[in-house]
Amino acid sequence: MRIDLVSFEKWYANQVKYKKVDGEEPGKELREKSYSFKEAANILGIHDCDLYDIWKNEKLEYITVDFVRRIPVDIFEKWYADQDIYSKATYIPTAEELEKDYICLQDAADLLGISREKLAKIARSEEIGRLLDSTICNNKRWITRKSFQLFLNAQNVYYILDDGDEQEKDTVSLEIKEYISRQEAAELAGVSVSTVTKWMQSGEFQCVGAGKVLRVHRQQFLNWLNEHREGVI
Repeated sequence: MRIDLVSFEKWYANQVKYKKVDGEEPGKELREKSYSFKEAANILGIHDCDLYDIWKNEKLEYITVDFVRRIPVDIFEKWYADQDIYSKATYIPTAEELEKDYICLQDAADLLGISREKLAKIARSEEIGRLLDSTICNNKRWITRKSFQLFLNAQNVYYILDDGDEQEKDTVSLEIKEYISRQEAAELAGVSVSTVTKWMQSGEFQCVGAGKVLRVHRQQFLNWLNEHREGVI
């Protein structure tokens, strides 16, 4: 069987599911006529789930290509012109720029030894947080590395943890978690992960999740250990 080259290229330019081994990216024409919800959300600097809600609540038009919903460009532009809540991002960083020039909010919070929510609150409501230049892209909030460094230099409350601080932070976190991973349970008990897995099958303590992401109720696990393993914790 042979395929007409012109029709093949037309098909290739209007889909994004399949990519040539060598050659240009697929969907050139499709992207000129429509946005994925993530692409449109990046234009606005918001999460795509928020944009889904807008489209659903306002019953706005969309198309479906390869089982994925997309927004026609003209529909998006008309909606944008008719509202005054959202503004287009001044710049959308590329994947390479995100890797090189930005740090995601979660990673920045981890470096400081605080929660993501705490850092988000600092950026949103504290005077010093205005130094943090952030944007939402690909459903994550990112901070420019340059502004993060300016933030670190401008105050003496928040700082990057050294290894010793991180170890202490991990210990404290483990003590306050309601559910812990099998690895964390194994560390508490001083046994292997496979041993913890066997114990979990007994049903003596509560577990949540499925497969590789099963987690153990910390307090029930400690109670079970106290009852069954003398001298442990």
